[in-house]
Amino acid sequence: MYVKIYRYRVKPGREQEYLEIQNEAERVYSHFIQKKTLFLQSSQDREVWQEIHIYQDEKSYTDTVSLVDQQPRIQVLYNRFLEVITSIEEMSEENYQLIDLQEKTLNARRSGD
Repeated sequence: MYVKIYRYRVKPGREQEYLEIQNEAERVYSHFIQKKTLFLQSSQDREVWQEIHIYQDEKSYTDTVSLVDQQPRIQVLYNRFLEVITSIEEMSEENYQLIDLQEKTLNARRSGD
C-alpha cells in the first residue's frame, strides 16, 4: 500500500471550515479512486493537523491524481484550504510504503522451510 502524509497548521478558529473543505474534497476524490483517509489533530498543539491517505499502490495514486487535480471543484477547495492553513511553507508532504508485518512474517517462514 502507498501512503501519503501531509502535516500543516490550521489557523485558530478555522477548524470547522477546514473539516468542511476536507469532507467535500474526499467526496470529489471518491469519484476517481478508493482510498482510506485519516485526519489527525495534535493533542499538544491544536493547530497542528496531519492527513494520512492510504492508496492501494503508488501506480493507482499517480494514475488518478492528475485527473483529480484537473477538477474545477478541487481547485476551488484547494484555494479555500490555503486560506485556512497558516502557511504553505510550513506544510510537509511525505510518501511511505505500508509494511504488513503479518505478511512479512509468513513470507519469512515460508522461505525458511
